[in-house]
Amino acid sequence: MFNQRKVLKFEAIPYRPIELDPNYADRTWKIIEHGINEIYNHNDNKLSHEELYRVAYDMVLNRFGARLYNGLVVTVTRHLEETRKSIESAQGSFLDELNRKWTDHTEFMQKIREILLIMDYVSIPFHHKTPIKELGLNLWRDHIIHSAKIQTRLVDSLLEKIHKERMGEVINHELTRNVMKMLTELGVYQEVLEIITRSFNNDIAFQDVLVNSFKSLAL
Repeated sequence: MFNQRKVLKFEAIPYRPIELDPNYADRTWKIIEHGINEIYNHNDNKLSHEELYRVAYDMVLNRFGARLYNGLVVTVTRHLEETRKSIESAQGSFLDELNRKWTDHTEFMQKIREILLIMDYVSIPFHHKTPIKELGLNLWRDHIIHSAKIQTRLVDSLLEKIHKERMGEVINHELTRNVMKMLTELGVYQEVLEIITRSFNNDIAFQDVLVNSFKSLAL
């Protein structure tokens, strides 16, 4: 007769706050901030993601989730301001630079989310904050796409693509599809289309052609 397997039972241990160093929140946040900066500087291969996850976990456990979230917003915003300046002053293909920076940003936010996963699951719902992925989209939209200089260059670049295609020139459809996908993810596709069509208010017939051409860039 087979021996009966013993079932292990675990007793839930209630959370008991411990006495913390008064500088704990600031000191611990600096570790996370350094990690985020290294991710944005393409140096995250030197980081211990497991260690950063543990540090973030401890901050949330010790009820500093709001401090962690606010620090994230400030740090990402600071990096996006630098990104904005880089895109605004881009030489050569503007759309290439915009797409490259967008790809970097989405990868960075994914890595950051992996480190701060406990915050995404626990602190953000508790404090009714925006989830990390959506936060990354919102910050990019507000600081990059809604930059007046970038929006002007974006519209001009798309109009140039439409003109070249209508003249029979070969254009980089993969690049334009990526840009259109970005605009769709950000929820500003229609907004950009309306800005373009408003440039030709006195030519209704051309507006229809323009809209169809704009949509074809995404195909």
